[in-house]
Amino acid sequence: MVLADDAIHYWYGGQGPQTVLFIHGFGADALWQWHPQLRGLAPHYRVLAPDLLWFGESRSQTPDYSIEHQARAMIKLLDHLHIEQAHVVGLSYGGMVAHELLGLAPDRVGRVVLVSSPARAFMKQDQEPLMHRYGVGSMEELLLPDEPADVKRLMALAYADPPKVPRFIRHQIVETFYDPQRDHLLRLLQRIEEDTGSQRARYQAPGHPTLILWGLDDQIFPALAAQRLTGELGGRAQLCVLDEAGHAPHLEHPSAFNKLTLAFLRDGHVDCEVAAAIPWRKP
Repeated sequence: MVLADDAIHYWYGGQGPQTVLFIHGFGADALWQWHPQLRGLAPHYRVLAPDLLWFGESRSQTPDYSIEHQARAMIKLLDHLHIEQAHVVGLSYGGMVAHELLGLAPDRVGRVVLVSSPARAFMKQDQEPLMHRYGVGSMEELLLPDEPADVKRLMALAYADPPKVPRFIRHQIVETFYDPQRDHLLRLLQRIEEDTGSQRARYQAPGHPTLILWGLDDQIFPALAAQRLTGELGGRAQLCVLDEAGHAPHLEHPSAFNKLTLAFLRDGHVDCEVAAAIPWRKP
């Protein structure tokens, strides 16, 4: 789908009167990151999973790498599909886009689920211990793999129990998801700190019911960032932290994640331990 200068690739299906917009994180594409959730929620909701600009098959003719540009692209997509309002689930970088969407068009958003995403509470210093541990000077070195060994390291960062992926598949991941858009992805990463800082100044805490889901063993964004975000969002935000999960709790524990998300979207709040039936924590 081409909307002005943006070409947005998306998957839209499922059933139900309400739509859930899934906004993926940095790297790969929407179906790669959200496939267990699309399958799990499709019997209950219309589920919409776009590739963000310069990820997957989405592109833009406009050299604007801001989070705001990504959020405006999501608004264009909702307009194109005649969706007046959608619940939003945002993962990591996608959670930052979700928060920007809240600021730009709060009436277009219902309930919000932020997954492993500090949103506007992001602070660069949260990632300094991680960079020191791996001996790198920037997060780009960790998040933009050049070769199969880098993919293995990235998966060790994202998962508490990393899956074993053969070398040839890791090579294909680099060739498919990173090499074609490497320059664009680098520019996107370089904008994050600036954009989250502007979000902090521009927006008050939204009043939307918000569920914050986090892995206790998240190395990319530590649990401290989750607690900071919960405090900034105020009384309508609820935090659940999952043991034995890293930066991708939705992939490490998809069944529990889907139960939590469905319960929250239905009721606006959730009992983490009852809904998930696994050891979620309430710090």
